Amino acid sequence: MRRLLHIALTVIAILACQGCKDDSTSVVKHPTNPEEVPTMTTTDVQTVISDSGHTRYRINAKVWNMYEEAQHPHWTFPQGVTCEELDNNYQTTSTLKCDSAYFDKEYNLWTLTGNVRITNPNGDVVLTDELMWDQHQHKLYSEAFIHIEKQGRIIEGYGYESNEKLTTYTLRQVEAIFPIDERRMPHPGSGNAAPSPPPAAPPKPVQPGQPGRPGQPTQENR
Repeated sequence: MRRLLHIALTVIAILACQGCKDDSTSVVKHPTNPEEVPTMTTTDVQTVISDSGHTRYRINAKVWNMYEEAQHPHWTFPQGVTCEELDNNYQTTSTLKCDSAYFDKEYNLWTLTGNVRITNPNGDVVLTDELMWDQHQHKLYSEAFIHIEKQGRIIEGYGYESNEKLTTYTLRQVEAIFPIDERRMPHPGSGNAAPSPPPAAPPKPVQPGQPGRPGQPTQENR
């Protein structure tokens, strides 16, 4: 009887071990697409990026998605990003803001979209809807409409290329140049409209014999 009990306990132990083994190998794996599912998502980000061993940029973002396992590793910032360039004393020298951003890690290339705004210490401002930032070549460029405020005047056009400091730039197709104090509204597509001007005063009545009757243009000698 004792021997039968021992055999029974042995059989139960073996079955229990087999059951444990089956459980350990029956874990269901759920494969994910690394092109669509981020390796990591971080919210309310405040971080710094180094270049050549020096801290050069400070980044703030609501959402930061990292696709490290994708064929082309990249980051996305779907709710916008603010980037500050820092000098050797960690003081901000330039700022960059946009509604969303894509960073290609292989090429160190940023694609910035939606209400892109860049400023530098000289007070220069660049507004556009799309801008590329090549950190390898240290340049900015865009084929979208560009609104530039620089040295007391506004320049608008297409085909923009500049260094990171915004100190030198080219604009292949210039659409307009005018003094900055005219407060001309930026291009509607830029998403950065200036305040609307106040309503014009009603025209004064024209006395008989005076030039400029209502409905007719007034000519001026220049």
